[in-house]
Amino acid sequence: MDFTDRDLGRVALSAQLREWSELFRIAVAAPGHENDDLASSLWKRLEEGMPSLREAIVAYERTRGRSWAEIGELTGHETGEAEALWGGAGTSGQGDPSKIVAQLDEWYVRHAQVEELARVRDPFSRMLDAHTAEPPQCLICGKYAGEAVPAWAGRPVPPGGHLIENELWRVGHGPTAFWPAGTLLIESRRHFLDYTEFTPEEAASIGPLIGRLIGPIKTATGVPRVHVWSCMEGTPHFHLWLVPRLETAHETGRGYLAAPGYCVEPEAEAVVARIRQALEGC
Repeated sequence: MDFTDRDLGRVALSAQLREWSELFRIAVAAPGHENDDLASSLWKRLEEGMPSLREAIVAYERTRGRSWAEIGELTGHETGEAEALWGGAGTSGQGDPSKIVAQLDEWYVRHAQVEELARVRDPFSRMLDAHTAEPPQCLICGKYAGEAVPAWAGRPVPPGGHLIENELWRVGHGPTAFWPAGTLLIESRRHFLDYTEFTPEEAASIGPLIGRLIGPIKTATGVPRVHVWSCMEGTPHFHLWLVPRLETAHETGRGYLAAPGYCVEPEAEAVVARIRQALEGC
């Protein structure tokens, strides 16, 4: 990209904000933090890092044409004082901007679960003056090609590995942060949208495949029923969810599918192992 000064300012500021986000996320979730003085630790980090963050904010605002009088008003300083404090603030020294932009795109895709950003492959770089639009991304094709995809699209190797992987279909556990243990995701190997585009082989195999999986899901989870759901809204590539209906859930039907719960990796892996065992016994 041919970066403008404003682009470089945004890149530098956004890189710092990403680092802050990761710092707080890790600090708060770190095992054993309840035995440490978390508040003091976070306060110390804020005190140490705030000067460089303020400098990045001022540098970005200057690339947008803000005067020192406006910077002073923004920061609570007199015009001359603001210029004396941050007159040397710049956007250089941040490393290769192209590399940082790629890292920011990947970070936003993987971690920033914001609806407006969740359906594009370049959520950060598209805001830059130098950006060139890319074609829409298929999250399923992209996932298996090694591209960054949102967490809710899953990983190329699901928890416990694929239960079925043949020339037509892949079957594995759904993303644990968004689905209860035992939820299976059927994905077509071929890129197409919906049932109207089935080949004869796909049409002949999908029904038996669903039927083959529902029994083992019930056996592995103990649920009385499994919801079968598909809409292709997340990405225009055929996929189908098999969601165990938990007896402890308060919602039913569409209400349940809107918020079915979640699980953690060990739970998903354990259920996948039981489903695999049940499949082998079929």
